This record gives sequence, structure tokens and C-alpha cells, in this order.
Amino acid sequence: MIQFFTKRYAALALLLLAFNSLAEQAESQALDISPYIVNGSRAETSDYPSFVSLFLDAEEYGLNYMSTPYCGGTLLSDEYVLTAAHCIYGSDDAQLLTMVAPNLQYESDYPNAEKQRVVAIYHPSDYNDDIYRLVPNDIAILQLANPLSIGSPIQIPTDESYRSADSTFTAVGHGNTEYGYDAFDVLQKVNLTWVDNLVCAGDFTDGYYLTDKQICFTGDYSEATELLAGTCQGDSGGPIYWDNNGTQVQVGITSFGPVPCGDKDRAVTSVFTEIADYSDWIQRVLNGQEDPTYISTDELRKSYLKSLGYRIEEEDTGEPKTDNSQPDGSDSGSGGGSLHWGLLILLGGLAWKRRWHLK
Repeated sequence: MIQFFTKRYAALALLLLAFNSLAEQAESQALDISPYIVNGSRAETSDYPSFVSLFLDAEEYGLNYMSTPYCGGTLLSDEYVLTAAHCIYGSDDAQLLTMVAPNLQYESDYPNAEKQRVVAIYHPSDYNDDIYRLVPNDIAILQLANPLSIGSPIQIPTDESYRSADSTFTAVGHGNTEYGYDAFDVLQKVNLTWVDNLVCAGDFTDGYYLTDKQICFTGDYSEATELLAGTCQGDSGGPIYWDNNGTQVQVGITSFGPVPCGDKDRAVTSVFTEIADYSDWIQRVLNGQEDPTYISTDELRKSYLKSLGYRIEEEDTGEPKTDNSQPDGSDSGSGGGSLHWGLLILLGGLAWKRRWHLK
């Protein structure tokens, strides 16, 4: 099987404690997304100033926020973030309630971190969320409500000369350290090795769908974990950097990989969307030459939360005012909000798991 590398789901118990409000829209197929770096080590945010974390957050409406990021991303500028389309596609939660936080050394730093709301989303019109077609064109750009004051934009490659087993690559993320388990709260990094697309395609039952707009990697084997290094759940949307003679260049966006993460019997541990193939589209978005796929407004957020049963009123100041007693037809929750019990089975941070098949 293969999986996305997002944390768009969580155990019900964790949701009750950490994200007491937001529901997932049911989909015909479930998403299986993986979150952490496997066989990684501590990464310093000062070494990766372009990295950002994506959180679900409804605090301004009197509710709560998800305690862990569901995806990663990188700065294209102080107002635009690069991530994977599957992180945000088809989810009202993600499209309406995402906050972006830069410079997050620890996941638990989020409450006091600088953050900005996502107000517009762009992805290619030919993005395909079909897991059996290996999610081609898995790239998205998020526009923020206001510029961030910290962080630095990525460098985008001008060609694909880095496609070599001799090149040095580093993936970064807050994802799981192994399938379904996260041992660290701190940002992680891991060195990976490029794998030719012909070899990569041979590792998947539906490998003929792999395109030259995707790039594959594997990692070193660890006797301690009995896993190969790679990305995992929660790393989706995050970067893989190429060391170009001391210059950090982002060549890919974390997309998907095998189940379990770091499977030692696989030729590949991680597949990324290759940024070089989208440089013209990225520039058109930044230049205002592309229309957003989705726009998120305060009215849409309030309407969505009301549809879940929350009573949100306007104060004289125009700021949202939420009745936190409980949504109609629900029992009370704990912490910063109430949980709509009728939607408990749909909760997952963002998306349902979607299973993919490998050889």
C-alpha cells in the first residue's frame, strides 16, 4: 500500500482533547496520509527559515485548535506558501480553518507563535486526487491574510541537474518518526538519496502513472529502527532541499510513500512533486495572473461552523462571538470548545485515510 504523508487524521481520543470542534466532510474514499520523518535528527529552524507548519485553528470563533500540524509547507514570499494540493483539497476544515505558523521549533510552540490565516488557495486545474493515479500535479499555493514578519523564501531550481545519486538532499518536517507514531515534538530532518523514476515506478502496482513531474527518494537503513530513512505522516506539503554547493534549493514537495513508512523492502520511501516543472505556474500565481481555486472568508468560516451546530453571533465590534455551551444536539466537551457528537465519526483533523496499493 501507499499513503499520503499528511496528518489530516487523528485518533478520536486525541481529537476530544486537542481539537474539540471541527468536523471532516465524508468522502467516497478515505485518505491515508503519513506524518513524520523516519530515522531523522533534530533540525534547527534557523537552518530552514523557509519551513512553515499548517494547523487547523478556530480560536477566534471561541473554539479550539489542533495541537499538531497536519501538513508542512514553505514560504514563496511573506504572503504565499507552497504545499501539497492533497493537504487542502476537498476539505472544508483545511480550506476554511488553516493557519500557517513559521519558525516552529516544537509543535507545542504553536499557541505563542506568529501565525496567519489562509485566505485563498491555488492549485493546478489538472490536479488529480485519485490515489490510484499517484496524485499527479500535487502542488498548491496558499495566500495569507497578512505578511509574515519572520522566515525567508525558498530558492526554486532553474533546471533538474540535481537528479543524481551523488547529490545531497534533506527532507524536513514535523511528521511521524514511524508509521502511526511520533516520538518527537521537535522539527526533524533526514538525508535522502535520489532514485531514478524507472526504478521508482517499478515499486508501485500502478507505477505507470508516475510522471516526470514527480521525483523519488530512498534513505539509509537503521538497525535500531529496522526502517529506511524517509518521510512519513504529517510531512506532506513539506520540502526536500538540494545542497547546491552550500545554497539551499527546494526541489520537491512531500506527496506520498509506502505503508508502513520506511519499509525496508521497498526501493523508494518518499515521492515528491518536482517544483522545477511548475516554476512558470508558481510565478503566474505570485504575479496575480491566476485566479484562486478557493477563497476563504470570515463569512464562509462562520457559516461552516454554524452548519456544524455552533451559534456564532456578532458583537457590536463586528468580531465573532461564539456560544460555547454546545452545538445543538451535542454533549458538552472540554477545553476550548464543544464537540458535535453527531459528527464524531467524521473527525480526523482533515481528511479520511485513503489506502494505496503497492506491489
